[in-house]
Amino acid sequence: MNKKQEAPTQLLGKNDTELTAVSNTAHSPVARGLLAIFARLLRPGLTTALALPILWGLALAHWHRAEMNGWIIGLLFIANGAFGVGLSLAGQYADFERWLRNERMATSREGVSGEDKQPSPLLDVFQLLHSQRVRPGAVRSLVLLCLWITALAYIWLSQLVGWPLLFFGVVSILLVVVSLLPAIRYSRWWWLLGDTAVLVAVGFLPVLSAYYAHQEMIDRWVLLCAIAPALLAWLTFMVHNLHTWRRDWRLRRGTAVAALGPERALDGAAVMGVAAFTSVLLLMALDRLPLSSLLVLGALPLFLRAFTRTNQQPLTYASASYVVERSTQAAILAGLLWMLALWNG
Repeated sequence: MNKKQEAPTQLLGKNDTELTAVSNTAHSPVARGLLAIFARLLRPGLTTALALPILWGLALAHWHRAEMNGWIIGLLFIANGAFGVGLSLAGQYADFERWLRNERMATSREGVSGEDKQPSPLLDVFQLLHSQRVRPGAVRSLVLLCLWITALAYIWLSQLVGWPLLFFGVVSILLVVVSLLPAIRYSRWWWLLGDTAVLVAVGFLPVLSAYYAHQEMIDRWVLLCAIAPALLAWLTFMVHNLHTWRRDWRLRRGTAVAALGPERALDGAAVMGVAAFTSVLLLMALDRLPLSSLLVLGALPLFLRAFTRTNQQPLTYASASYVVERSTQAAILAGLLWMLALWNG
């Protein structure tokens, strides 16, 4: 294999031959079209799973006898969906810019040469940027569009409910900006601050927004109830790094998977998942949640199977895909079971 053929896959490592074969046959632009591939890489499953905190907040508000408003619910889902897509794209674009700066500092830029047309494994939008199938300006425009949709939705919500909804939206956006700062994203341990910012932005604040939008108040018990959906949503978001942990390691990007290794990261995710479901049991024991909350435990086996089924070393593409798919399904199932439990609780 010549140097031009190696360039698009140099960030993925030697153990990704299986991934390359799958990508070149099933995900090539010739087979499915660039637009279809780009839509798939926007991670619709992850965007749906990130609606979990909104569902928990709405169910809590309904259980506390709040009157539901269809306009508010719609705006919450629109803001949350645009925010999730924008966060995912912004992270991948930041990684690409980092890689591009590294290439500019090197003596050669063969990795981004326009002469290289070898199909590369399409894990995410980073790979489309890396192979020059999508222009960076198009990704930036899509991130800004998502930002504007999120901001306008929260502005509208503030008009319907009050200024706290706009405050939650602004804080979420600022936290995402913090997580994308180079000093945090690529440091040895400061990435923990970035992950904490993402945890609050995609987990806690959506629960509080959905609850406050209908109840117009927040107490400490709501904050405690937000622990479970926040952890599950954050874990679902972070497991997507399993597909790109070798690239993250080469970019020196700080992520739990790159810093700890996929095996330890999966063990930690399993522990955090159990802790999330345990918090629901504790709140139920304290009489802050109804007995019907036990229904949520129906998602626990699927969630645990996602993080404990594989023990392959090194982690293969098939194993990583299994974890991503099962954790996403578990998050969606947990949201639906929670709605069912508290809607009739």
